[in-house]
Amino acid sequence: MKSLRTRVLLLIVGFGLLMATMLATIMYASVREYYNDWIYDKSSSFAERILEAHPNLWRDYESDPASFGQQLRQYTLYSPNTGLYLIDQHGRVLASAGESRQFWSEFRVDLEPVREALGGDPRQPVHTTDPDRQGNVCMVAARPVVQDGRTMGWLFVVPRQASLGEQMPEMLRSYAIRTTAKVALMTIAIGVLLTIAMIALLTRPLTALTRATEQVRRAGFCDELCESSFPDLDRDDEIGRLSRTFRDAFERLKLETERVQTTDARRREMVASVSHDLRTPLTALIGQLETIRLKGEALSDPARREMLERALQNAQHLRRLTEALAELARLDNPDFKAQPEPIAIGELADDVVQRFAASAQGAGVTLSVDYPDGLPLTRVDAALVERALSNLLDNALRVTPAGGRVTVKVRPEKAGVRVEVVDTGPGVLPEDQPKVFDRFFQTSRARDQRGASGLGLAIVKRVAELHGGQAGLRSEPGRGSTFFIELPLSA
Repeated sequence: MKSLRTRVLLLIVGFGLLMATMLATIMYASVREYYNDWIYDKSSSFAERILEAHPNLWRDYESDPASFGQQLRQYTLYSPNTGLYLIDQHGRVLASAGESRQFWSEFRVDLEPVREALGGDPRQPVHTTDPDRQGNVCMVAARPVVQDGRTMGWLFVVPRQASLGEQMPEMLRSYAIRTTAKVALMTIAIGVLLTIAMIALLTRPLTALTRATEQVRRAGFCDELCESSFPDLDRDDEIGRLSRTFRDAFERLKLETERVQTTDARRREMVASVSHDLRTPLTALIGQLETIRLKGEALSDPARREMLERALQNAQHLRRLTEALAELARLDNPDFKAQPEPIAIGELADDVVQRFAASAQGAGVTLSVDYPDGLPLTRVDAALVERALSNLLDNALRVTPAGGRVTVKVRPEKAGVRVEVVDTGPGVLPEDQPKVFDRFFQTSRARDQRGASGLGLAIVKRVAELHGGQAGLRSEPGRGSTFFIELPLSA
């Protein structure tokens, strides 16, 4: 036989689900209808504004049909989710604001629904053939294009709006919130009445739990309190389960507190490192500018140019450091997710190498890329992998002397792909190798280089982690280094 608490709980849950389902269905239908009407009104106003601003639109098309699509694209700069088309009287697509394409010569837009709608209530949405997705039907806002009193064609505005849940306008969002608030108040009122009946059944054991949680609040989180402050955990009822839930929650809270403390310690360490790395070039920059301000007239032209060049170098270093900090903070954000798509890693590596070709030539370094034909596509975030590879190449070119060589190699692995950047530089000392991917760590050679930030390899490591891969190093002092990232075939 079910307990009273079980029956009351089932009653509350059942009634709540029934009412929530009914009201949610009604609310969603109302909001969706309102949303579609709003989109159509917006599209209609857009078409009318274009025709009012350009009464000779058809003549513009006839004067230069080839570039008319570019003119349509100008109209959609501030409305990127809108399709804009010029249709003739036979339903043929003459021009589009989208990417240029060859329309089927036999393809025709069905204009009959358009003519019927404009003969009745023009505020009603029109559904007809999608000019850009042949075979589909879409909602359009159509207005006649008139020249010398004759209808020459039609201006189609096709809203490519996102789903209701993704991009609901603020006005609709406000409407939904108000409606939801009313439903919530009704639910709360009923819930309060039903809850009052349960209070008498739960007051005594809940008081014990309340005392336990109050003790935890006053004393803080400690192992002894969590072990002894809760009622008997052997009870096989709702209170026993609630007590165990409280205990588990506090244990998780303790772990989360420790994690936060660790994160805070890392943050303080990072702030200290950032302050130090920013202070050095900033102090030098201020000193150089002060020297120029105070002694500018007394300095010779070569000395003044040298001083300005050093100041510019320090400013550029500050810019690179702040950009790297911003990028690393973005990648560390818990809400940040990689956007993988099928990519030809070999071609991506080739593109990055080409961008560094001029820098390598200026430094007297031979730069090349090596990857086999037929590499499988790899699902990765192209922008992130490009950034990681750029950081590795920049690092390699920075340490490789004139006459040396830097090679980018892409090799298939058992479950993914491996991208290597091999240089003939001085290598990394054994004691430095475990720390090269740490934030703000710089080898003694890197600290002598003005452009080094100590964050480039940390970004490489983070990019690899975001893809479920890893970054690593093989190096022998005096014989060069090989930095690599391993990426799975599907991230």
